[in-house]
Amino acid sequence: MLKTISYTTACALLILLFTYAAFSKGLHMDTTLYEMRNQPFPRIMNDALAYGLPIIELVTVLLMMFNKTRLVGLYIAGSLMGLFTLYVIAILLGLFKRVPCSCGGIIGSLGWVAHLWLNLFFLMLSIIAIRYHKHIHA
Repeated sequence: MLKTISYTTACALLILLFTYAAFSKGLHMDTTLYEMRNQPFPRIMNDALAYGLPIIELVTVLLMMFNKTRLVGLYIAGSLMGLFTLYVIAILLGLFKRVPCSCGGIIGSLGWVAHLWLNLFFLMLSIIAIRYHKHIHA
């Protein structure tokens, strides 16, 4: 019972996070492009990320919404959270020549350390959901 509640809660929180992130980026594309172009990557990569991330985030949400595809969505969500977390760690370690601006929306108001903790929280949620999915749907 506790695993089911934890699994459902983790999935719901991940769906909320990725829905918010996708719509925040998509509805404010000018800001998203500006912020992505301030990242320490080649411009073509920044533009691809600006347009591609909201799409990937929405696809991830859709996959997590249905039992048949939820595990795939959880793996994508976990992978994205892992990559975002590594990026924040690289920033905190000073691996880039300059510190880029953080993401937009409410999350953008966080400092980089708080951003790291938020990412770690959602990374752990995705890992928990993947583990519990296998037990619940076995």
